[in-house]
Amino acid sequence: MNKVIKLYDVLLFILFFIILFFMKNIFSVFLFIPLFILIFFISKDIEIKRFSLFIFIFSFIIRLFSILYLKVSITDDFKTMYVASKSLLRGDFSFLNTFYFKTFSYQLGHVLYQTFFLNIINSVTFLKLINVLISSLIVLFIYLISRNLFNEKIARIVSLTYTFYLYPIYLDSVLTNQHLPALIVLIVIYLLIKKEINYKLVIIIGILLGIANIFRTESIIIIMGIIIYFICNNTSYKNTFIKICLLLVSYFIFNLGINGIIYLSLGTTLSNNAPSWKFYCGLNYKYNGIYNTEDQDIYFNSKNKDKLVLDRVKEENIKLPVLFLKKEVILCSQTNYDLRINNKINPDIYKFLLYFNQGCLNLIIILFIISLFPKNKYNNKLLLIKIIIGLYYFIYMFIEISPRYSYILHILIMLIIGISIDKILKIKQVD
Repeated sequence: MNKVIKLYDVLLFILFFIILFFMKNIFSVFLFIPLFILIFFISKDIEIKRFSLFIFIFSFIIRLFSILYLKVSITDDFKTMYVASKSLLRGDFSFLNTFYFKTFSYQLGHVLYQTFFLNIINSVTFLKLINVLISSLIVLFIYLISRNLFNEKIARIVSLTYTFYLYPIYLDSVLTNQHLPALIVLIVIYLLIKKEINYKLVIIIGILLGIANIFRTESIIIIMGIIIYFICNNTSYKNTFIKICLLLVSYFIFNLGINGIIYLSLGTTLSNNAPSWKFYCGLNYKYNGIYNTEDQDIYFNSKNKDKLVLDRVKEENIKLPVLFLKKEVILCSQTNYDLRINNKINPDIYKFLLYFNQGCLNLIIILFIISLFPKNKYNNKLLLIKIIIGLYYFIYMFIEISPRYSYILHILIMLIIGISIDKILKIKQVD
């Protein structure tokens, strides 16, 4: 098994090393390096008591300022879900009969979530404030997990670096459905690397991922990653088999129960009635696997949707390797495809902010690639995170992508860069 794990590490390194040659504005990294050096020395030399409280409050203040200052229109799916939440709040269920919710009724989970908070304070700013709270907790858990994986200094550098990554801050204002699932995934990872993995914990993790699945259907990727992780750390076939069964049973029973409650209340379930759509769109070479209205019109007006996907694979099979590479480059190393800020910002300042944001991401990716170098010391606690990253890489080769879909992926990448930071700290100690 150790040989398989080492081979996987090499493969993961090669896949992301190739991306390095296609990264956008690679020299923008030099724009973020001065701030990174400042973060480095603050984390290393300045004593901050109760850093966990500090990083949460600091992140909260930055994100609070962003939602109060940024004028961001709620668009696309998020606008549809927000309008539906407002309708549900009024007792109007007509949105359930629209094409969107008949086709993608799994989005109803986020609608119910937003309606719950709008029932407390009927304000879009309140929803954004909830996002600020959750995304600040995400930064906190990045710190807690990194501290467990490495040490205090590295955890401070990692969490502070992510605090200044602008794209997740922007997403607080968009009303995306990614924040809470991302936080739950981090809680699951924290429990798996911090606690003894017994049957009770496995059941709790299954339920937590069931909750995350209400908001986004990415939980199955985490489930798959955990199962592979259990197999890789197998000490008893019986014990491993029971853990896998408990994980799956608790996850699916919870989802079944939630769907039952929603069906009895609203007459529908959290289901996907166009399962091949994301594959059809994701395999479009012309649009790099990104959503486009051309594919939408063809797919949803077709009577044989599955055949469309098979035809696309046959037509573009020669182009698929190039398409896969282009998609992974966009997914892993680009963020500004869908930024829509309505503030009257000086064009040069706006360009600078985008360049700064790209520089931060580029540095994170570079540190991540260095951390994946096969000669690095093996750390079993990092294996779970690496497995999930690999699964994200593989699955998104085939389905629709968008830079914002990398939200959880970038968080997982942040948890790995501690290896590179550790090397930098050791070089400094030698000097």
